[in-house]
Amino acid sequence: MELIENKTYSTAEMREFFGVSKDNWKKQRDKLLLHLTHYYEYEREYDEQDRRKVNYHIHKKLQDYKPPERKRERQNALYCKKIIEVIKRDNLQTAKNISRIIKDDKEIMALNHKDGTIYEYTRVNMRNMFGDSVEGNLKGIISEKIWCRADIEHNCYIPLTESQIQYFYDRIHQYKEIQEKEWKACIDYDNNLITEAERNNLVKKSSLQCFLNAKGDFKQKYGHFPIKVPCYQLSAF
Repeated sequence: MELIENKTYSTAEMREFFGVSKDNWKKQRDKLLLHLTHYYEYEREYDEQDRRKVNYHIHKKLQDYKPPERKRERQNALYCKKIIEVIKRDNLQTAKNISRIIKDDKEIMALNHKDGTIYEYTRVNMRNMFGDSVEGNLKGIISEKIWCRADIEHNCYIPLTESQIQYFYDRIHQYKEIQEKEWKACIDYDNNLITEAERNNLVKKSSLQCFLNAKGDFKQKYGHFPIKVPCYQLSAF
């Protein structure tokens, strides 16, 4: 529905234009009408047949109307903005690490989200923003994944040496040959790209245990777990 210049609309028609119920109109009317002023010049008029009713006369269209963003949409937009800011500084990232970085941002803190909520917003938005290929991605791609260790103190990832990577591979193969899809699912779960349920649907329990055993051996030798971290490229396409 579009409002036409020099036409008068009833309250019911305005509710239809905004897509709100009668109850929501009562609650949101002032905010909606204030938002409308950015798109139309209008005037409120009392109905000539019934002075208890208010009509809305549209004088001039200023620009194409865009509905106000809902709370969740505004929050997602803020998280996307903060995610991009972090990736521009260091594109070797995981959702967990970015959530640790942005939780102290003033705009994020103003949302009063708990750490778990901040992580979930970050994880879901990053999953929607990036991927392994161009198709369907809005902000960029994951160009590669690099074996690293987490530096929690500085909220960053440090690439492993070739000898460390080879040791990890050797430990995995000593336990069992893991199928490529299982291997990829274990890695993707570790860096927050898929959920635990998605991983378990792709990986046999025996294969998962082999992967976990190899990680344990690696930590025992080097003092930290290996993690294959995505390298994000913004607007790479």
